[in-house]
Amino acid sequence: MSRFLKAGILLLLLVVPAFIFLFLKVFGENRFTLQTFFPMIDPKTGKIETRPARSPLLGETNHDTVFYTLPLIVGKLPDQQPFSTAQLKGKLYVASFLGLDCDTTCARVTGQLNRIQDIFSDKPEIRLVSYVDRDSVAQQVLKSQDVRPDKWLIAKPDSLKTTFIAEQYYRIKQRPMTGRKNETFTLYEGLVLVDGEGHIRGFYNGTEKTDVDRLVLETRVLLDINSK
Repeated sequence: MSRFLKAGILLLLLVVPAFIFLFLKVFGENRFTLQTFFPMIDPKTGKIETRPARSPLLGETNHDTVFYTLPLIVGKLPDQQPFSTAQLKGKLYVASFLGLDCDTTCARVTGQLNRIQDIFSDKPEIRLVSYVDRDSVAQQVLKSQDVRPDKWLIAKPDSLKTTFIAEQYYRIKQRPMTGRKNETFTLYEGLVLVDGEGHIRGFYNGTEKTDVDRLVLETRVLLDINSK
C-alpha cells in the first residue's frame, strides 16, 4: 500500500509542475515596461501633473502621469526637402547630434546608427534622425554610411543649433544617472530613444556597442508594448 502511495505522490509531484508550466505557456502573457522620462511638475503646487484616464479593464476613471513631450523641430534634409518632427508622430525613433564636424566620435556613432538601421530594416515604424549644423557633415555621413533615406533622416534645423536641440529639447544633460558603468558621455556621443507620442524613453552612449545593444533591446520592448 505504501508503495502505491509513494508512487502516487511522486506522480503528483511530476504532473503538477508540468501542468502549471503548460497553463502559463498557453494562457500567460509576459508584460514588459520601459521608463518614461521627465514627468511634468505643476509650478504652483510642485506636484507631478496628471490627467484623467479611463481604465479599459476596470471601467473606472484613473489618472495618468503627464510626461514632457518634445516640441516641434523643423529643418531641411540633404536634398533640401522639408523636415519636421511632426512626420515622426506615431513612430519610434533614435535621435543623434552630429554638430559641426564629423570627427572620429561622429564616425563611431554613425557606424552604430548604421547597425541599428540594419537591425530594424524591416520595421517601418522605427526611424533614425541625425541633426547636423552643416550640409558638409550630412554629405560626409551619406558617403561613409549606407543611409536609407526612408529610414535614416539627416536634418539640418532651420534656425536652432544642434547643441541647443540636444540640451534643451532632448535634455541630454538632464538625463538621470542610472548607476551603469561608463554612464558619462558627451553630447555628441548621445543617442535618445523617443516614442510615438514624443516622450523620451532612453539615453545611450552611441560609441559603446554594449549601450547600443541595450538601445536595440529596449526598442524591441517598446515595439512589444505597442503591439499589445
